[in-house]
Amino acid sequence: MPRLVVAESSHVDRIYRESYALWGAGLTRRDYLELWNEISSTPWGRKNVRFYVWLGDDDEILSSLKIYRPNLQLLGECERAIVLGAIFTPRARRCRGHAAAAVRAALDVGYAAGGRAAMLFSDIGTRYYEGFGFHEIPADEQWGPLRARQDDVPHGWTLREMEPQDLPAVIEMHDAFCAGRPFAILRDAEHWEFVRTRAFSFFQRLGSAHIRQHWRVAEGNGEIVGYLITVEGRGEWNVREVGALEGSFERMARILRLGAADAARSGLRRFYAWLPREVLEHLEDWEIRSSSRRGAVPMLLPLDGMAAIPALQVPGAAYIPYQDQF
Repeated sequence: MPRLVVAESSHVDRIYRESYALWGAGLTRRDYLELWNEISSTPWGRKNVRFYVWLGDDDEILSSLKIYRPNLQLLGECERAIVLGAIFTPRARRCRGHAAAAVRAALDVGYAAGGRAAMLFSDIGTRYYEGFGFHEIPADEQWGPLRARQDDVPHGWTLREMEPQDLPAVIEMHDAFCAGRPFAILRDAEHWEFVRTRAFSFFQRLGSAHIRQHWRVAEGNGEIVGYLITVEGRGEWNVREVGALEGSFERMARILRLGAADAARSGLRRFYAWLPREVLEHLEDWEIRSSSRRGAVPMLLPLDGMAAIPALQVPGAAYIPYQDQF
């Protein structure tokens, strides 16, 4: 009878022979495997990340997935949740219900561990996962031309590369932002290390001279007032996350203006972002197009019968930045 078990290194290697082409984003299979080994070996990864395989009677891999266990802020309470990711079935075993069986078994794992909710990010629309009881959490994406001017830059504000000693201030700003949301993924210092390791290890292995990643802090009069995470290249300024002192949306907009002016000077001509709706109100002079997110659609499933989903399905109620995608 098929069963869900923690993957051994040989299982992961076999899965990545196929799946790296789907999710490797330009990495070689070897680099993609090494990236997994590195992030799963971080302190947060060792505690909260597991690779599972759905094995048949002959120990053949029928399907696979990863389970992450972040802390969620859910309607004012901090809860442990499970996030399903990288759900993958080998080509030879598709269309036989193996992925669905693996997902149900993984949800049983989360329920048994006391998780209050399960989450995933769908790239195949929402209908399939609605069949398991998942609900779409509205999320937006924005894009447009990058036409920043030097006079957009806040007087006395500058950007510099983030250093390890900046992390406590960055964590405090991220926590301040999350405190006002009905739904957010919380990050302690180990979770921040996991996120940073994942990002820097990926771009280091990608080794592209055309794409640059920046983790920067914004300073005003010598004091840290915010942070900005971006990926830049091929004409696009891609905003991965912005945060500000006291979770201020107005300061976030200032930081975006500062970063946009810098990006425009370097020759970038368009932007793409996942931004909170409240920040857009302070960028009224930007030409911004916005729509529901076309990929990485967040979906949530209560594991304890809670009836709070309608409150989270109000557009803008939840904000999940790129760095929280699993």
